Amino acid sequence: MTWGNRSSATTGDKTVATAGVAVQMPDVKVPEGFEATITAKHHNVGRVYIGGTKAEAEAHTVSLGPDDVFHEYVTNLNAIWIDTDNNGEGVDYEVPQ
Repeated sequence: MTWGNRSSATTGDKTVATAGVAVQMPDVKVPEGFEATITAKHHNVGRVYIGGTKAEAEAHTVSLGPDDVFHEYVTNLNAIWIDTDNNGEGVDYEVPQ
């Protein structure tokens, strides 16, 4: 196990096609001791909802406004689900590698 600074990161974005139908974040491993960072897109008009399951995201458990940031220690980014108020809105993500 290597601790300390990482030399690279995996970045990307995830969009919710249909508001009210949560989508799973992509399959990206998160190194032990590091966290995934999720940022609500700047151009979002509504809110993004985050959960550990599809049902939690659709229940609007954790809420982010535009440009809000969420950090989570998970072993894989796909442990996170997102939903939005509006079709076509979403998040950007970064995972240290």
